[in-house]
Amino acid sequence: MARQQAPASDLIPKTVLQGGARLFVASYVVRDTELDRVWRCGFHALLWLNGGRATLLCDGERFEAQASSLFCLSPGQVYRWSAAEATTRATLLGFEADIFTAGRAQGGLLDVQLLHDLPLFRAGGTAVLAADENAVTLDRLFALCRRRYLQLSEPHGGRSWRVLPRSQEGVLLAYLHVILAEAATLAPALAAPLPSASTDLRLSRLFRLHAGQRVLERLSVAAYAGLLHVTPDHLTRAVRRSTGQTPSAWLQEQLLTEARRRLALTDQPVEQVAETLNFASASQFSRWVRVHTGQTPRQLRQQGRGN
Repeated sequence: MARQQAPASDLIPKTVLQGGARLFVASYVVRDTELDRVWRCGFHALLWLNGGRATLLCDGERFEAQASSLFCLSPGQVYRWSAAEATTRATLLGFEADIFTAGRAQGGLLDVQLLHDLPLFRAGGTAVLAADENAVTLDRLFALCRRRYLQLSEPHGGRSWRVLPRSQEGVLLAYLHVILAEAATLAPALAAPLPSASTDLRLSRLFRLHAGQRVLERLSVAAYAGLLHVTPDHLTRAVRRSTGQTPSAWLQEQLLTEARRRLALTDQPVEQVAETLNFASASQFSRWVRVHTGQTPRQLRQQGRGN
């Protein structure tokens, strides 16, 4: 994994995978990482807290976590550790969604639909699961996954991160599959199977995951429909039936979430935030914020930092 430096216009850098890798495992002492540094997740991530206590802030939510907690972070989410005990350790398993599709195409057991049938990765928030009876099993699985990753991955240049060659992905994919299955048992709502007529829900989740990652591009509903190989009307009906919202309303919510992130977590002037979010002017941005929140950007910034 590498932490990619953001362009000069963007003060929230993204964590990305390097060297063509699609899966990695990292283990670290949380207090030794850069506390209070803000990062945007560039992949799906399972974050296992295997010791101590820590505070994670993610998209306006505050999580006071203790050992044997599992965080499920979606691509596009913005997070930071704000506090941690000296003994707090974490193991992070990150992966690209297309690793599932590839596994299926090569005759494997993994299918990208698993990500959408098990709503561990929620476009509208962070799933945090407390592992009680499953704690020993998950701790062992993450430890074994990390060990095998170190055995099969290769150093990447002169950097500290490593790259897992695609020819060695099979074993780690098997561990990932088991970990996802164990995670799904931590909450009854997650373990329950979806109804047979779940096409709308799957399509809605795919749309929302795409929208969460590409919010700065300000794509239209028609553009997302094209990405998902459906018509705009089909996408609108599916999202409305499964969520009660239209795709346009969801895109507005994602844009507002991004505005909150930048106002609360960076020192960007309002004019720069407006420019980054592709508004024609700061005044247009301010009017838009007031319409959707009843507050000015300055008030929204103060509220976000207070929270």
